[in-house]
Amino acid sequence: MHTSGWVVTFVDDPALARGAQLELASAGPFTLGESLGCRRAVTLEASDPQTAHDWHEWVQALPGIEGVEVVFVHWDDCDHEVAHAGA
Repeated sequence: MHTSGWVVTFVDDPALARGAQLELASAGPFTLGESLGCRRAVTLEASDPQTAHDWHEWVQALPGIEGVEVVFVHWDDCDHEVAHAGA
């Protein structure tokens, strides 16, 4: 599983920004977080890094999107629990 946290910046056009947010909400792999002005937190869960990259490119190309900043990435290639120091 590949989990990414993004900050998506929308253009300063309410109709285009609203359309882009509706596209994100209906796309499936996204969880939309809080908005702060023209920015919104978005979480993506994908099966692998290439799929996450493809979704990033798709979002970046949507009308109404000014930019997508990746602020967090976590992937888990293991099917078993990993012991951590102190655990």
